[in-house]
Amino acid sequence: MEDFIRKLQQRQEKALAYVIDTYMPYVIAIARKILQHSCGNGAVDECVNDVFLAVWQNSRKFNGDEQDFKKWIGTITKYKAIDMYRKQQKKETVSLEQTKEQENHETAEILYLRKEQKEALLVEMQSMRDAERELFLMKYYLELSNGEIASTLGITKSAVENRLYRGKKKLALSEAVKERLQ
Repeated sequence: MEDFIRKLQQRQEKALAYVIDTYMPYVIAIARKILQHSCGNGAVDECVNDVFLAVWQNSRKFNGDEQDFKKWIGTITKYKAIDMYRKQQKKETVSLEQTKEQENHETAEILYLRKEQKEALLVEMQSMRDAERELFLMKYYLELSNGEIASTLGITKSAVENRLYRGKKKLALSEAVKERLQ
């Protein structure tokens, strides 16, 4: 098909089929080279489709011979692939920002719930003896480990664990406080 450019410009579908058959490997190679790391095969296929659509729509603007046509279709492919790459990068950036924003929101909620739980625990601890209250303050407010509490109070680690267990059982705690203590 020698005069495929003229026939393509006259909107003959056979000319487009010839262009697709002839230049498909060339277009795919360029698109894969640009999109290989950031996008999947779906992006390459979409890019190839966009290229041939652009060739069909803009064929009347082309002036030149078959060598120029190959350069022209290569340039269209290059810019379509770059555009697709940039769109993908922008989507990833927006997605990452949304994820960070959501994590920050969730962190704020968690901190608020912890504060509420600690306040509820303080209210419940008012009914405890001084020694038990001190133990709970060290564990749940100062967030000391059982070993650190044991060395501070001069008792064994198992004694700390037993006292915490008995203290939890004595307290009539709300569900939020129970979750905090576990």
